[in-house]
Amino acid sequence: MKKYTILIVLLFITVIAVFANDTIFAKALKSCSSYSEFGTVNTDGMQVDSHKQILGWENNKCVYKEALTFSGVNTTVTCRFSKPQLNEIYSVMQAYEVISQYTSQNIDTSSVEAVQNNPVVKVWNKYLQDSSVCTISNSN
Repeated sequence: MKKYTILIVLLFITVIAVFANDTIFAKALKSCSSYSEFGTVNTDGMQVDSHKQILGWENNKCVYKEALTFSGVNTTVTCRFSKPQLNEIYSVMQAYEVISQYTSQNIDTSSVEAVQNNPVVKVWNKYLQDSSVCTISNSN
């Protein structure tokens, strides 16, 4: 089960890397405004379907929910971010967007390993590993 959870986290961060330059998503996250988006990423030979949602404030925490579907497995990641945590994530996303404007490199999502050094992935991964912020549930 632990190996499976690690795979899910890695797929989640791969999907996040794809959305790293999405200014609309970043601004909605920073303000915890209602947001919903569907997308698909192909990585490590798998198609990963994603539904991202920002549900708004609940008990002084911004609720972010993402449903991932791959290989017949449905996974939901739910995070509850404080305002300082949102500011940190937004700052990293904004800085990455500025840097991306001056480089010709595109985000390589061909494998999980390819996205692991992305700064946006790293900041999200920090919170994904903190069970007091993010939880992961699976169903198949």
